[in-house]
Amino acid sequence: MRETFDEALAGVKVGLVRADSGFYTNHILSTLEERSVPYIIAAKAYANLKNEIHGMKDWVEVCPGIAVKEWRHQPANPKAKARRHIVVRKQTSRRPQAAGKLLFEDLPDYRFSLYVTNLDLPLDQIWNIYNTRADCENRIRELKQDFGLDAFCLQDFWATEASFRFIMVAYNLISLFRHFALNSHNQATLATLRSYCFAIGAWTSHHARKRVLKLSLPRQKRPWMDSIFQIEARPPPFAYPTA
Repeated sequence: MRETFDEALAGVKVGLVRADSGFYTNHILSTLEERSVPYIIAAKAYANLKNEIHGMKDWVEVCPGIAVKEWRHQPANPKAKARRHIVVRKQTSRRPQAAGKLLFEDLPDYRFSLYVTNLDLPLDQIWNIYNTRADCENRIRELKQDFGLDAFCLQDFWATEASFRFIMVAYNLISLFRHFALNSHNQATLATLRSYCFAIGAWTSHHARKRVLKLSLPRQKRPWMDSIFQIEARPPPFAYPTA
């Protein structure tokens, strides 16, 4: 995280950090607070948190079947500070597709989502802001399925780190190509690009003492293929996802 802030984001003001429950540690939260970085992080349903949630009353219903509640949770660790926690309760009988965790066997009709934040915003707004992070999961899935991100592990840690970074570079290059070649912001996968741009029947012949590459393309696709060879370099920033 320090490397991300100090090198990749050097000189950039970070407006918000959103993260899943794997980042719910006092060390990470304290680091973000020391840097004065706003955050919304999913909280793990530890036993002490569950005990506090189970006895809660005066829930605020923000829409049918969904209620919210906030409190300041003080961890057992005396070095940890009390932080603003938010819980979202979803009633599955009214919202069958509701996400969340079943925390209590005696409350089978409810699913719960927990968050910790240092933002001073209304509860439902914090929940909505956190939910807008879903697109990053699509990038992770694409990196795994198309670039083999989870299919290698070298003996040396730094060798694995170098391979990981080269995959990030490859993804970003393909993202640039996808943007300029397809002239579309649709997130075509690498498999789609391969079949649409690269896997094209071709053969060579000779004409006027020159070797000619002939591509098997339908007539309506020929102007598009010509444009690929005329892509001009453009300076950043680019307004589309990169890894």
